[in-house]
Amino acid sequence: MRRTTRAPMNPEPSNLTRARCSALLAALLIVAPVAPSAHAAPRGKRHPRDVALGLSVQPGPQCHLGRHTLTYHGGDLVQNVAVFILFWGPEWQTDAEHQAAAASLRTMYHQLGGSEYGCSWQEFALPGSPIGGGSYAGDEIIPTPPVSPGQQLDDADIQARILTEVQAHRAPDATDDTFYVVVPPKGVPVIAGGETGCGGTNFTFCGYHDSFASGGKRLRYTVLPYPCSSGGATCFVDFQESVVPSFQAVGSHELSETVTDPDQPPVGGSGWFDDHSGDEDADICASDTCLVDLPVGVDAFTVNSLWSNLGGDCVASAPCAVPPAACTDPAPGACVTNTRSPQACDLEWHVEPNLTRDRNGFAGGVVSCADGQPFCDVDATADGRCTFHVAVCLNSTDPRFACTASAVDSVQLRGKLARSSDPTDNANAAALLPALENADPGSAGAATGSVVTYTPAAATSDACSSYVDVVVPVKSRNGRITPGKRTLQVATRTATSKVSEKLTLICTPTFL
Repeated sequence: MRRTTRAPMNPEPSNLTRARCSALLAALLIVAPVAPSAHAAPRGKRHPRDVALGLSVQPGPQCHLGRHTLTYHGGDLVQNVAVFILFWGPEWQTDAEHQAAAASLRTMYHQLGGSEYGCSWQEFALPGSPIGGGSYAGDEIIPTPPVSPGQQLDDADIQARILTEVQAHRAPDATDDTFYVVVPPKGVPVIAGGETGCGGTNFTFCGYHDSFASGGKRLRYTVLPYPCSSGGATCFVDFQESVVPSFQAVGSHELSETVTDPDQPPVGGSGWFDDHSGDEDADICASDTCLVDLPVGVDAFTVNSLWSNLGGDCVASAPCAVPPAACTDPAPGACVTNTRSPQACDLEWHVEPNLTRDRNGFAGGVVSCADGQPFCDVDATADGRCTFHVAVCLNSTDPRFACTASAVDSVQLRGKLARSSDPTDNANAAALLPALENADPGSAGAATGSVVTYTPAAATSDACSSYVDVVVPVKSRNGRITPGKRTLQVATRTATSKVSEKLTLICTPTFL
């Protein structure tokens, strides 16, 4: 859906709300009201940047929208989205404005999934089912007009047309990854559930996505009505009323929501959305102050930023996750070290997954997870605590900085791991000690209290322990639930040095 203003508009059609689990519309983009003067100040806050000066606006304080949490509801996600566009109408072959818009959409869908915009979806992947960047599967121009002049294009007719093109082999067969993008021409209003897009009798949305079942398959699609201004509302995002950034903003919005929440009952189970508002990842960030001119290669696209549970805010990109790897992985670097000393690689932390990055681009030493988020909470249950997968690596040949690993004589747990009466801290220490004992296959580690001593000194290169479960509970005081934090701190001793390393893990409540 598209909630960009404070206008007294229902965020979704009254009979199609997420809370009611409508089978028709999975998301809508709600239009913004137009100021009385057509070319006055940005209409209804529809404009995120100074077009005349070409200034780019990144999500930041002006885009901060408070606390939200997307929760998972058991349905399938789209792992490797493959976009196929159906440009419907002869205008796409003959009209210059239509052709420019089509070229822009082709370029955007070619590049967006493989960029760090696509990587922002990865935090919502399910265990064993990673989300890839996606691909462009091609397009087709349907030369016949969608409707007769003066008529509205019904969502049921759109579904029927998708089936026709698939059955005629002009569009690819439906798979779990296929995503059909239907783009009618200028002047053709789309109607769905009694509400319409640009130019319709009940102008409410700028785009939507949905799915339907046919022949035992699910067909997932989005509809991008041609942008316009009508009846005091608009889908444009710039002063010049160019259709290109408008198509990009709505198209990126629906693409992201299709990946993370493609279906609704009865077609399929729901994916990720906010239980309080029903908003999907792009809905939360649909304010115009959250639109971003995102550079991708030599191009730039006006995209809708997306909500990140890990970041706790709207983002336009995220570091692309790397598969579990040793600390030898050079870019962006899989392991966490808090020092840049020559002994920094004596011990490094490895968290799976870890999308955070420090200012140098290295894996971040402060890792957050939302309680119950299956991407990072290993037990995938909203039970008031997060379970992180953590490993310890010794003597890493880390190519990211100058470092000479030395044989490790001992590793000592410090801080609350060593001296706490808290049962959780004690359990975390009890999990880490045997992992440290067995980290180096060429040395026998033995724990005495909070210290693991290696005989002989641990000298095997790139020796990593198995992953252990480290638990971080949320805080609860006087009925108020806030994020919980645990810091894992150790001291590594060699014959010539002592180096401290720490890792901070944060568990965010499911509802905050």
